[in-house]
Amino acid sequence: MYEPKKQQPVAVCTECGAFGYTMRYIGERCGKPQGGNRCAGVRGRATDWSNWKECPKCAATGRYEGDECSMCFKSGWLYIRPAVQPVS
Repeated sequence: MYEPKKQQPVAVCTECGAFGYTMRYIGERCGKPQGGNRCAGVRGRATDWSNWKECPKCAATGRYEGDECSMCFKSGWLYIRPAVQPVS
């Protein structure tokens, strides 16, 4: 069965690492439930395409072998930070 690719996120929470998919909420508090409380992190901008990689296990679908992908936690994407260039 065909699984469509998931939308690429545009934000990442500074506290819990949750992904955000709407530009409108960048810079606002995350709010993801964590242990009965609301996450205190802020959704930071992550719109640079080089910060994202399609999950190699599920091919950005969020599903692997009929179940939720455990590598990307069903998001379909992995947030990677480019290597910092040394100052010369």
